[in-house]
Amino acid sequence: MKKNPIINQREIISNLWKNGVHDAPTLAEKSGVPLSTAYKYVAQLKKNHELKPISRLGRPTILTSQDRCVLGRIITNDKYLTCGEIATKLSSKVDISARTVNRELNKLGYHSKHPKTVPLLSEKNRLARVEWAKKHYKQNWKIVIFSDETTFQMFRNTINAFYKDGTSIPQKGVPKHPEKVHFWGAFSARGTIGFHMFTQNMNAEFYREILTNNLFENAHTIMGEHWVFQQDNDPKHRAIKTREFICDQVPKLLEWPSYSPDINPIENLWAIIKKRVEKQVNEIVRKEKSISVSRWHGLIKKEWEDIFVELCLNLVKGMPGRINEIMENDEKKINY
Repeated sequence: MKKNPIINQREIISNLWKNGVHDAPTLAEKSGVPLSTAYKYVAQLKKNHELKPISRLGRPTILTSQDRCVLGRIITNDKYLTCGEIATKLSSKVDISARTVNRELNKLGYHSKHPKTVPLLSEKNRLARVEWAKKHYKQNWKIVIFSDETTFQMFRNTINAFYKDGTSIPQKGVPKHPEKVHFWGAFSARGTIGFHMFTQNMNAEFYREILTNNLFENAHTIMGEHWVFQQDNDPKHRAIKTREFICDQVPKLLEWPSYSPDINPIENLWAIIKKRVEKQVNEIVRKEKSISVSRWHGLIKKEWEDIFVELCLNLVKGMPGRINEIMENDEKKINY
């Protein structure tokens, strides 16, 4: 086992002292310790004629290296075990508490979080994603306009808060039925294209109205005559009248695989905007104790309008990586 460098330095100092080197500057130069530390060691040696052993900090290790290997195998085989269940599995080898299991897992680099929920892909869906990726491997993504709808909730609770050991976990008041607003948006490598906030339920007719008022003219102004429109396979988007309407208005409609929000970079844009809005809502409520719906809507609108072109461009530049991962990831969901 490799020695602690501090122990090595102390041994060097002790040997030098025994060989007649008693001045701190020389000891510091020959051992590599700071001069102030050398003076401290000299004081100890003059008083005790030896350096006191280093006191061991913290609790003694409960698990041996072999026990840690077993712990790693247990968590690899079943990621959904609780720390208590793991402690029970280890009970034949060592007496260990659930809290210690958690601490040891943290040392090994394991952390516990709720898994991301993703749609279950059928075999047909998985194969279709790979075929789509192969077909669009050389797509020029800089001319694509990505679109989607999302829902904002006024009092989200996704930002962590610090608290000190021995104090209670911070609390955040959240209404039982928080305000929500729906949001349609579109962006490209050249920046945001258009948006529309609404509270009513969307149907195919309303969707066509949103595109008419917020997409077509903006897209032609920003992108010119050669651009591609992306939308997912929501039934409102795939309605016969809607597809015919879109095909009459856009230069090209991009084919899109079903159950594939992980491919669309606008999902990352939603996450960024929602996090920024949540942070501002928290700050306003902390200072003013409340926030109006209209002010909240204004925050969402401003965050969308303040999105930098560089951010949009970087998200679009990630599309080739998404395509490659689909083809290399055994047809599973990708980590975007």
